[in-house]
Amino acid sequence: MTQMFTIPANTLLFFGLGIVVATIGFVIYGCVKGWENVMKDYKDSKDEVIIES
Repeated sequence: MTQMFTIPANTLLFFGLGIVVATIGFVIYGCVKGWENVMKDYKDSKDEVIIES
């Protein structure tokens, strides 16, 4: 196998565009519905990171 692996045209474009659209959609959804309803446990969380295993 001497040929390099190639990604089909515009695959990375659509993948990146999907991430951007999902992020913008989540921010708009949070602004419309209210962040208290979207991320209910956020203000109860602490600033420190706890890893539970």
